[in-house]
Amino acid sequence: MKNIALTWWWTGGHIFPLLSIYNYLKNDKELHFIWFGDEDGLEAEIASKNAIHFEHIPSGKIRRYFDMRNFFEPLKNLSWIFWGIYFILNYKIDIIISKWGFVWLSLCLAWALLRKKVYIHESDTASWLANKIISRFATKIFYTFPNEKIDGVKHIVSGQILNPELLNNVDKVWELEENEKLEVLVIAGSQGSTIIFENLKSILNNLIDINFTIILWDKNLHFRTDFEKYNNVTLYDFISQEELWEIYKKTDIALSRAGATTLWELYFFGIHTIIIPLEWSAQNHQVLNAKYFQETFGSDILKESDKLNLEIFRLLGKYKDLRKSGLNMKNFFYSLEKIKEEIL
Repeated sequence: MKNIALTWWWTGGHIFPLLSIYNYLKNDKELHFIWFGDEDGLEAEIASKNAIHFEHIPSGKIRRYFDMRNFFEPLKNLSWIFWGIYFILNYKIDIIISKWGFVWLSLCLAWALLRKKVYIHESDTASWLANKIISRFATKIFYTFPNEKIDGVKHIVSGQILNPELLNNVDKVWELEENEKLEVLVIAGSQGSTIIFENLKSILNNLIDINFTIILWDKNLHFRTDFEKYNNVTLYDFISQEELWEIYKKTDIALSRAGATTLWELYFFGIHTIIIPLEWSAQNHQVLNAKYFQETFGSDILKESDKLNLEIFRLLGKYKDLRKSGLNMKNFFYSLEKIKEEIL
């Protein structure tokens, strides 16, 4: 039996890839998973829903600007190194899989002291400061995007980790039908997406010949009353991965932020993306992700501005007759297969 620790806090864009690894490997009876995270975070909820044993380890963030919290939060990281050692020894952890970040530092240093194997996946085009520190101790580092560090030994391009649950109904996925009207998906996430919904709301009256599917998520539920009055809008407050494939299958174009997981999911389902990157994202990673997709796959990029609604209107008019030509599923499982090959 191998005991595998999963660790990441904070955002769904990093939590769900860990869940994807679990879903891909969970049928192997020789593997046992434990999730380390914050009991008040999304990861605790995800672990509970999937019957993954969960342990609470709070951690502090190191800010690269003046903040009074920088005087005491790093001490939290130091104190939890000892708890990290305790948990690793108590659960006889063999392998640690992380999605990087400041919150991972305490367990990483605990691993360094105990010489355990740690595998890390970097989703974005730009690495954070903590990531650069942790990479010195990691056994192997997997990257979604190619970069100058790639050597095929320790630094490996694996592509983005995608959830196998997206293809639970794989036979139905291949049954494509051309849409009568352009089908547009708005999948801008929860945090930082208000500006996109505000701009879309202002032009919907002039887009009645386009069908929209809008996923609000928890921080945007107040927009429901604005959107539900339109006959050409289908609304979801939340959506599971098991349900998302059906929406992706019928979608021709998506309005999206530049989170790596979402962009790659859209690519594999043959969806053209109009990307509105979050310009204040850490290390400017969303802008860099968007530029990669523009240069590699021809995605459109829009900047947040006073004319964002007009730019969205212009592009949707330009693509009114566009329909998806097919899917790009050939390497959907490549990242999971590569990670499994390397760690097991």
